Amino acid sequence: MNTSFPRHASRLVRAVLTLAAIASVATAPALAADVTIRLHSDEVIPRPAGPLRSGVCLEDVNHEVYGGIYSQMIFGESFQEPANAPGPDGFRVLGGAWRAGAGVLSVDGADGDKCISDAAPLADGTVAVQMKFDDRNGENAGLVLRVSRPQKGADAFAGDEISVDAARQIVRVARHNNDYRLLKDAPAAIPVGEWFALEAKLTGGRIAVSVAGKPATTVDENAPFAAGAVGLRAWRKRASFRDLTVDRGTGRQPLPFIGAVARAGPVSGMWRPVVNGTAVAGYALPADAAFLGTQSQRMDFKSGAGQVGVENRGLNRQGLCFRANQPYDGCVWAKAEAATQLTAALESADGKTYAEQTLELAAGEWRKLDLNLTPSADDAHGRFTLKLKQPGAVTLGYAFLQPGEWGRFKGLPVRKDVVLGLLDQRVGLMRYGGSMVNDDHYRWKQMIGPRDRRPPYHGNWYPYSTNGFGIIDFLNLAEAMGIEGIPDLSANETPQDISDFIEYVNGPADSEWGRRRAADGHPAPYHLKHIQLGNEEKVDEAFARKFNALAEVVWAKDAALIPIAGDFSYHDPIADPGHVTRADGGNHNLNGQRDILRFAKQHDREVWFDIHIWSEGLEPSDGLRAAPTYLDAMAKLAKIAGGAKYQVICFELNANSHGIGRALANAMSTNIIRRDGRLPIVVSANALQVDGQNDNGWNQGLLFLDPASVWLQPPGLVMQMQADALAHDLIKTDVSGAGSAKLDVTASRSPDSKTLTVEIVNPGEATSLHIDLRTFKPTQPEADVTELSGDLRAANTAVCPDAVRPHQDKWPFATADRPLPARSLTVIRFQ
Repeated sequence: MNTSFPRHASRLVRAVLTLAAIASVATAPALAADVTIRLHSDEVIPRPAGPLRSGVCLEDVNHEVYGGIYSQMIFGESFQEPANAPGPDGFRVLGGAWRAGAGVLSVDGADGDKCISDAAPLADGTVAVQMKFDDRNGENAGLVLRVSRPQKGADAFAGDEISVDAARQIVRVARHNNDYRLLKDAPAAIPVGEWFALEAKLTGGRIAVSVAGKPATTVDENAPFAAGAVGLRAWRKRASFRDLTVDRGTGRQPLPFIGAVARAGPVSGMWRPVVNGTAVAGYALPADAAFLGTQSQRMDFKSGAGQVGVENRGLNRQGLCFRANQPYDGCVWAKAEAATQLTAALESADGKTYAEQTLELAAGEWRKLDLNLTPSADDAHGRFTLKLKQPGAVTLGYAFLQPGEWGRFKGLPVRKDVVLGLLDQRVGLMRYGGSMVNDDHYRWKQMIGPRDRRPPYHGNWYPYSTNGFGIIDFLNLAEAMGIEGIPDLSANETPQDISDFIEYVNGPADSEWGRRRAADGHPAPYHLKHIQLGNEEKVDEAFARKFNALAEVVWAKDAALIPIAGDFSYHDPIADPGHVTRADGGNHNLNGQRDILRFAKQHDREVWFDIHIWSEGLEPSDGLRAAPTYLDAMAKLAKIAGGAKYQVICFELNANSHGIGRALANAMSTNIIRRDGRLPIVVSANALQVDGQNDNGWNQGLLFLDPASVWLQPPGLVMQMQADALAHDLIKTDVSGAGSAKLDVTASRSPDSKTLTVEIVNPGEATSLHIDLRTFKPTQPEADVTELSGDLRAANTAVCPDAVRPHQDKWPFATADRPLPARSLTVIRFQ
């Protein structure tokens, strides 16, 4: 219910009544709202761990780093990826044998064979193709649109599929995100033995499909994919295609099926050949004396006139973003048997030159060639090329391209726009780690020194990962951002290597590894306070022995440094530390934690334990409910150990989504942890996500990015909304009324006692609110309100980066109830 002044009241009367209402708000009776919240601002709730610190986890999952924040624009920098199967010129074949001839492309079609065009990505527009089925046998074939991350495998891509089935006489619209979700089947007349047209018009989330010139169906998607490639897919169906075209609003552009360029050998998978004129080309991936890793790229201009080279379009070949008249720099490592000239260029997807540089390459061993290129035009989907314009041969070992200082944060090898997006999110702490550290090849000593000489490695998330951005680069970034950075190292590093790491980051400049740090450009120690060892481990007695051995060398180098054990998730309440069920690490007790606590007590040092919590639904997860019992059990073990010093923190709130539903779950989880008061840090995974990138289910980025832009998702907006109140003192709160059952309410008082903040997560239906301020006497008649609500799946896209935004307004709390929207987070500040 809303109350207001009578319409006939004079302005003076209204003013007097307003002042009176403010003065008497502490004793005003509750209005007839569904919910009443009473704030006891003079009753502070003690928190054993102090104010909660919130932050994000940066991990190279879904290419947060390599292809994300790392300023390296080239993906496949050291040519380690194997060659792709040959297909039509300008297309990438991912499964099956696609045969091109006389303008027709045919495929027998096994389990989701794909043929993806290298043409510029499409967001909105019309795609059309002529198709023919020889018979009604088999299942379906058709178009795939807005494709990103395509790999071999039936559903190994993200994008929309429009397929036709002659046997069932239907057209099918489906959605893939490394999975398969049918959106709609609709009847359609599908001829056999003759050509017919399949056409799809994309307008935002709307997909309008026509078959044989007749409208067939329309589908509306709530969260459409951003721009992506166009291609063809066949599912257990023999099919033929011709006349594939794309119309971006400026007329139809043909994507012809021309037989693969004749080439004498392979090109590394993230690159493509460039051959024009009458040039005769040859390619190879020599394994002998590779510059880095296991192979390099050779290109040979054998004869004729024109150009022979290779081109790169970045992660998933989504295109490189060029800004007109802004410099780009980098380097190329190459060698040649005879002196020659190599040309580096920034180009459009179809080969228009924006900038070009001639590189003189002497005969002999590997040479480093510096790049300095300034494009003449903007292009969000360009490419980088390395070419020979005359007969000769060159072997390429490494290529690096990045924006000049204008596009990097404080000169570091990171994208400036991404870092500013993190700071805009109010990130104050960042952990660098996750499952990537569990790979046997993840070692810190491979991540220092010149980045063009750091070896690639078989990563946990990508088999051809780069060490170009590593742990030390992360520490440089955190320092430049003015936040605390906590690195995670493999628990399988040797004690000596961990000892060397501590000396490298915290040792004096005249120590062995301190000198190495100074040589790498950082003379002063980093003053690192915490180091994590392992991630999501089975913390049993065996792990404890390994952890304790590493902790001992950590303390020998820096007694104040706190090692953190990478624990995992617990889903059942723990009544007895000697008996644990549903632990994701696989341990059946907390004996490993017990042994670590005993070791810490023996050395009179402090240790931390990192548990991870699921945070996605509108009800607290089992892990969130179990967390307090884990804390209780750890308190028992610490007491048994004689009073060991320890903390429990959460370095990963995890989910499979990034919409409003996940945002509300994060808000609720964070506030439940705050009210418990025993966890000093809670961090959300994942800090970043490349748009459309979801290799493994972790579709949970807080800040999304593509080559040209960045934008916050709802969970990132929640971090903004909660940021100011995290350091406040919690105060006692009473919640009552018919609509109070599901609300999650947290109230806090600023250190100067001049501001009260109330955070309300409403996972249910709309309700109305009255707040009783009791002894707090506001000086302002209106409260500042920030509200986030909407469909639980709602998220922001590259096309609509502000589709989901918090709503801000003023609330005259003394004279009116406050409506609380369904499924919302509301933050109210009283001054």
